[in-house]
Amino acid sequence: MGLRCLFHIHTKFSFDSLLFPRKIVSKARETRADVLIVTDHETIRGSEEVAALADGNPRYIIQAGEYRTEKGDVIGLFLKKEILSRESNEVIREIHQQGGLVVLPHPYKGHTLDQMLLEQMDLIESFNARCSPSENKFAVELARKFNKPILGGCDAHCAAEIGTAITELSTSPPADEGELRDAMLTAPREVQARAVSKVCQPYSQVIKACKTRNVILFLSKAKRMASVLAMEIMSR
Repeated sequence: MGLRCLFHIHTKFSFDSLLFPRKIVSKARETRADVLIVTDHETIRGSEEVAALADGNPRYIIQAGEYRTEKGDVIGLFLKKEILSRESNEVIREIHQQGGLVVLPHPYKGHTLDQMLLEQMDLIESFNARCSPSENKFAVELARKFNKPILGGCDAHCAAEIGTAITELSTSPPADEGELRDAMLTAPREVQARAVSKVCQPYSQVIKACKTRNVILFLSKAKRMASVLAMEIMSR
């Protein structure tokens, strides 16, 4: 018996996504997820809405958020309230003070890695659907080097990306949050991954450009999105 964990998804509360929580719950059910972890940028609001909508399916909703620090993004799991700091050591301290777990997402994308940061991590995202094969390979090696449990992340900003990574935890259903937390740290696991259209990445940046009213970014990423879409159509 195992738990299918769907991790690293962004809702409309992130600056680069338009996904509604209701859609995420629906897609999570399609993937037969037991555990759903929404990780909006700088807020737990998406997690809160998903928890209110899930109604026991998926069975476990872990409240979480992804916070930008001077050393790169840090994800907190099992959060009870918002993280206020944006300084890496303080963000980690706040997460742990809440009884939460700290995840290092996409370690070779946008991070300044050092011994202190890595030693404070509870888990490492060993596969990120938006990272290159080499970045994910190095992430696996990093997790092994520091003896950290792994998670596979969709990093989903659009519906098509939900389910691009599933972490299968080999454990019986946890009776409470404490047992679920222990399972996240200790259960044997396997990451299952599938490919998705590369148009999703520039698409989320177009959304970011619209939300932040960045015309230059919009033109650049819209052009990139059209180019990727054209290449995919021609390759069929």
